[in-house]
Amino acid sequence: MLLAFRVARGFAWAGALALGCGCQSAAQPNNFGVAPPAAWRPAPPDAYTVPGTPLAAWKGPEGSSLVVYRSLPIPQATAAGMAEEMANRLANLPDLKVVVRRTETWGGQEGARVEAIAPGTGDALAATGTGTPIAPEGRDLVPTHRVELGFPRSGDTLWICWHYPASAEGELAPQVESTLRTLRIGSTTEAVSTY
Repeated sequence: MLLAFRVARGFAWAGALALGCGCQSAAQPNNFGVAPPAAWRPAPPDAYTVPGTPLAAWKGPEGSSLVVYRSLPIPQATAAGMAEEMANRLANLPDLKVVVRRTETWGGQEGARVEAIAPGTGDALAATGTGTPIAPEGRDLVPTHRVELGFPRSGDTLWICWHYPASAEGELAPQVESTLRTLRIGSTTEAVSTY
């Protein structure tokens, strides 16, 4: 599956390209593309809760998830600064361990990469509003691996976030890397409101 995005002023419209049929908006040229492995099936963009505007989502093997979303621009952001800030924020969640904090270049742009393992459902981390991970009704908590990359851009911040059961690391970590090798990231020229 190839995903192509064009972000317009004040809104984003995403479509998955499947078997030669694609969707795109007709505004400012701001391309972003990613092609997860064939085992990943498109899901509604709002299938998972994210702190921004969801652009696309997939359900993957072993109950995993992939979400692409954007948030407001971070003035004078650097990938290194974003990695530090994101790791510090996540470190305050109960029973969470940050296992990766670094910068990487994908799709021609440097981004922040933070990985963590915490209680979750395999496709998301557990809610922790009470300071204790809470399982959604009818689901058990399992160690869940989160891989998140953030790309600072002049008009917004682009995020790519995977969740998968930590027990499936051997199968899914290579799929994360193969997906990252397909990234195409354009720049933005105007700030956008996502809230």
